[in-house]
Amino acid sequence: MKTIICFPPYAGGNHVKNLLEFTTNNFNTYLDLYAGKDRKVHAQDGHNLTKQKFDQNNILHGHFGEIMSLRKDIAEVDKRWILISPDTYECRSLLVKRGTNLLLDSYFDHEQIFLYEPHMFNTYFSTPMDHIMNISVYELFADDIDGVLDRLNFFLKSNIDKEKAKHLHKLWKAKQ
Repeated sequence: MKTIICFPPYAGGNHVKNLLEFTTNNFNTYLDLYAGKDRKVHAQDGHNLTKQKFDQNNILHGHFGEIMSLRKDIAEVDKRWILISPDTYECRSLLVKRGTNLLLDSYFDHEQIFLYEPHMFNTYFSTPMDHIMNISVYELFADDIDGVLDRLNFFLKSNIDKEKAKHLHKLWKAKQ
């Protein structure tokens, strides 16, 4: 099964991917990434989702356009979606502020908010609604993400180390 995180620019999709991938063995690598001077905490260099990354990994992430470029491949696999949605004006304001603070361009202004809603993935990728999880930007940008981590663990049937995840989240928030 593939887990695919879809998110608008500045919404923390790389951060969520990192939270799902760190382990006790590689935690220090992530700690170094988060404690570094770069204000951006990317899961990797370059494009988020490519055909090669799709074929080689079970945890994937990308913006809607990147995801749609592999629509046929994605439609053919067993998958679960984690959507980060800017579903309120407050969410949109958080993204604009974060983009400004990180000195990023206005890429987000070209994204349509409705693209990150569950019904889009149900329709375009024939994914059952119970295979789609939604995280509001407001929830992810909160200081306390216990609820988000609990929902991720339940949805993915995983066991994210909450204390380590909250430590990385605190470092991520400090970069905003």
